Amino acid sequence: MAHQTVTLEVPGGGARPAALALPEGDGKGPAVVVVHDVFGLTPDTHRHLERFAKSGYVAIAPDLYDGGRVRCVVETVLGMARDGRGALPAIEAAREMLARHPRVDSRRIAVTGFCMGGGFALLAAADGAYAVAAPFYGAVPRSKERLRNVCPTLAQYGERDAPFRSHAARLARHLESLGVEHEVVTYPDVGHSFMNDHKFALARLGPHGPLRAKYDAPTEAIAWDRLLAFFDQHMPVGH
Repeated sequence: MAHQTVTLEVPGGGARPAALALPEGDGKGPAVVVVHDVFGLTPDTHRHLERFAKSGYVAIAPDLYDGGRVRCVVETVLGMARDGRGALPAIEAAREMLARHPRVDSRRIAVTGFCMGGGFALLAAADGAYAVAAPFYGAVPRSKERLRNVCPTLAQYGERDAPFRSHAARLARHLESLGVEHEVVTYPDVGHSFMNDHKFALARLGPHGPLRAKYDAPTEAIAWDRLLAFFDQHMPVGH
């Protein structure tokens, strides 16, 4: 696999770095935009990029914090409450870069994200030309109309995640009402961030808050297999 740092040209937002991972081989195939969690473009995000590439997907992760400056972090998090403004142009720039890439079939692009990034991924999927969306424990708009144009969606949550488990139920109601193909899965024994294996000290505080945020390898394995199966259903590798 080849890994590289690329530069996204974001209309009205200047240049923004992103990480890109390519699978082995050549020819066109599916791709995925990976939206990082509140901690930014961490080694865990790169881990997910690598596993997507090993599974045959071109994968890109835009750096929503532009290298982690405090002002950018605050603006991005606040933007989540303002319908994603600020982050969504960077995510769309990442999708457009994939659509132009010689290794990518532009009809087979997915979007996924974690925590804050899960919420952004869902909004991006309602706005952009994606084949499938796979948000993890992300925020869901109160109005179903915001998701009217969303693509087939797989969303995965933890039952012990008190602030966000109601979002899982809301999302299921919205998608059912809109007639969107979907799976909304809630795992009973985990909380927030069960897919994110962060090593830094701040992440160790997660299990003690209402999110019950903690990496859980067995649940991650189940959720990852479910994600790949859903992706393969809508944009199979090798076709």
